[in-house]
Amino acid sequence: MLNKKCALIFSVILLSVSACKATQPYTPVVVTNVVEIEKSQADIYNKVRQWFSEYFVSGESVIDYEDAATGTIIGNGVASIGSDPFGIIQYKIHFSIRVDTKDGKFKIEYKINKHTNSDSTNGTYNVAHITEDRNNLAKQEVEKITANLEKYLKQGSSSW
Repeated sequence: MLNKKCALIFSVILLSVSACKATQPYTPVVVTNVVEIEKSQADIYNKVRQWFSEYFVSGESVIDYEDAATGTIIGNGVASIGSDPFGIIQYKIHFSIRVDTKDGKFKIEYKINKHTNSDSTNGTYNVAHITEDRNNLAKQEVEKITANLEKYLKQGSSSW
């Protein structure tokens, strides 16, 4: 009887250690796009700067660095990527965004630093294990942001 109890305890401990070992820390995902556009570096930079201030209006999204001479803007953003099937838990990504501009093109790089969930009961909390589906949702969201920037750059300026 004692041997069975010892074997059971040993199995539980072994399983617990295995489960802890199987969970890997989140590794940030990087998504990079280069978009060609018929504008000068200065024009692209100025429009990107305007787009940042119009697109990222949340207090959680800010520009950390900008340099017109090099054509670089770096910021941080938060984006919603959906919710659970009942709409109770909201899924978000927190990312850094870097835009480098040159004559005729820009490069945009996202580093998805973490995923969070938020609900009315527990507030906002980090998500340690990210499924492939959730990573795909995050990548799709940053692709939408890139498409929005490209559309913004291609539209003409208003002549109010």
